[in-house]
This record gives sequence, structure tokens and C-alpha cells, in this order.
Amino acid sequence: MKHFALLCLSTMLAMTGCKSAADKPAAAPTTDRIVVLAKHLPIAGQPDLDADPVVVRFKKFAVTKAHFDPKNLEGGTATLELDLTSLESGDTERDDDLKSAKFLDIAKLATITIDVAKVEKQGARYGAIATVSCHGVTKTYPITFAVTATAARSVTVEGAKAFSRLDFGVGVDPAKDPTERVDPALIIEWRLTLES
Repeated sequence: MKHFALLCLSTMLAMTGCKSAADKPAAAPTTDRIVVLAKHLPIAGQPDLDADPVVVRFKKFAVTKAHFDPKNLEGGTATLELDLTSLESGDTERDDDLKSAKFLDIAKLATITIDVAKVEKQGARYGAIATVSCHGVTKTYPITFAVTATAARSVTVEGAKAFSRLDFGVGVDPAKDPTERVDPALIIEWRLTLES
């Protein structure tokens, strides 16, 4: 359970609407990244054997569509896809658990799709709406991000978003199962380069 939580967080990272250098899911540039951070809940009478946070990375992600003006991102849109088969957490057994039918069930649902729209300036940052489809469930979230680099046809954005793995029906709710150690609260962090 604890392993699965990390995976769904990664999904949300992508909701920034950034564009990777690839047009289709492929290995992302080393400077771009999408990671999900998870932590564990203590269980009475059991030692804490897990080092937090657990970091889940996606090796393959791509922006499949993007429409924006690098000089004025307002009104821009983007679609991002994450390849769940490429997730890595530094522990092969945990990765296998995350990919299994108990969690992400990548044999049936191997892609997370994030559609970003309604981008608007909010002071020094930007806000947008991210629609995330993961594990057969679609949810919409407000997100914020910063532009950290701008070129003639591209921008680099960074941001983070907290969400619950339970939003996507992933894993067990600790409120219903006291042996569940994965905190439902996850954080997705991203640094992505979008090309117009």
C-alpha cells in the first residue's frame, strides 16, 4: 500500500501543463523531472522501518499537445502523459507492488493523462486547472507553478501539488484498515520544459 501512494502523486506532477522535449511518451530529459513524495503512518507496536519520504520517479513522460505563447502563458493549454511502466522508487519489490493489480494495475491502465487549461497570471506565479485521469478515475485540481526559464519557443516551469491517493481509489484507506501504513496525502513535484 505504501508503495502505491507514491505512484499516483507522480501523476499530479504532470498537471502543470508543461511540455517535455518529446512529442510522445519517451525518456524525459535529465533536467526535467516528475516525482511523487509519500510518507508512512506509524502503527502502534511496530517499529518504523521506512525512510521517508519515499520518492517515486517517472522515467518516461511527454507532453502530447501544447498551445501557448512563451511571452504570455495566459490561456495556454497542454496535455501530458505519464508512462506508469517507467516508475521507479529505488526498490524493485516496491515498484512491482505499485504496478500490480493491488495498486495501479498497469496491465490494464498504464498511462496517466493530465490536461491543463485556464492558465492565468497570479502575481509572480501562474494558476491553472489540471484534469487528471488515473486508475480509471478523473479528477480536477487547481494548481500553481512558476516559470523558471523562457526561450523563444519554450518555457520551463516548476511546481508542486498535494493530493490524496484515495481520490483515485488507489490503495486502502487507513481510516478503514489500521494496518495500512501509507499516508493518503501525497505531494507531486515537477520541473518541465514546454515547447510551443
